[in-house]
Amino acid sequence: MQLLAQKLFFCVATFAILNQSKAEEVSKPKLSSTLQVSQLDASKFSILTLPPLRIDGKTAKAHTQGLLVHKNGIFVTARRDDIKPRRALLLWLKCNPLNNRIGSKMSWTKIWDITPKPNLENGFNILDHPGGFDFDGKHIWIPISESHRKGKTIIRKFSVHSLINEGKAKHTQSIIIDDHIGAIAISRSLNRIFCANWDTLHSYELSLEGKLIKRFQRNEFISNYKNWSNAVQDWKVHQGFLIASGIDKSLKLPSNHPRSLIQLIDIKSRNIIEELRLPRRTSGNFTREGMAIYDECIWLLPDDLTEENKLYKFPLADLKKNETQKEKLATGQ
Repeated sequence: MQLLAQKLFFCVATFAILNQSKAEEVSKPKLSSTLQVSQLDASKFSILTLPPLRIDGKTAKAHTQGLLVHKNGIFVTARRDDIKPRRALLLWLKCNPLNNRIGSKMSWTKIWDITPKPNLENGFNILDHPGGFDFDGKHIWIPISESHRKGKTIIRKFSVHSLINEGKAKHTQSIIIDDHIGAIAISRSLNRIFCANWDTLHSYELSLEGKLIKRFQRNEFISNYKNWSNAVQDWKVHQGFLIASGIDKSLKLPSNHPRSLIQLIDIKSRNIIEELRLPRRTSGNFTREGMAIYDECIWLLPDDLTEENKLYKFPLADLKKNETQKEKLATGQ
């Protein structure tokens, strides 16, 4: 009888251990894809100070949206929120981005109001919400939307030559989309515009002429992970890849888990190649607004423009664990 009791106790204990192990496995938060997500150490960040936002000699406030770092300076899209009606802005700081002397004593070189005129014929009212934008080598493409989830969008193309040399923000092309587009990425070689709507519930693939190629549900865009949960805030095409910066909206993540996420996506296969999770910070997620790629670095502008503005950067190599992918990005293959 004693031997039987011992065997019964052993079976019950084994069953309890197995169940506990399974419960722990289920309770672990799933990553945004099947890949192991790398963690960025906060010490990798370099911090630059941007000029305060002043318009007509007065301190202003604008909600940051997109970022482009260019050899001729830094471009930012933002929605001015301290006036009514609110306005869509494009800002340019003429500088050498690699010069660490950029600072608060400088002034924005040019601030353009790029708010489209209301067009009731096309079904939109005030488009005051510019988004994450991209550069095709000659032009900046900017989505400008109504400031609500079901709003419409105009994508407008601006010549960088005209912006820098003539100081004019005159668009040369417009594409209307019946959705709020928060970020676009441009591939001139593939003749494609990749669009992410509010929270990236839908993505769009367009030709550069504006023809719709395909509309994707959230679970369709990434080929190797159907539960894709990245709400893209800004993304860029870089050497055959989409680099998507956004907020991980997975409900399985605990509340104290970092949600700032950057993903390396192969454009042709739409597979996630690498992922990088950024550390938490007290004032909000690092990837909640603008992101740019320049000089083999990832640049982030997470906060609204006001009196004090910080720009963060870290090496692009930290996004890539796989040496083959590092070599491919470095050589541009």
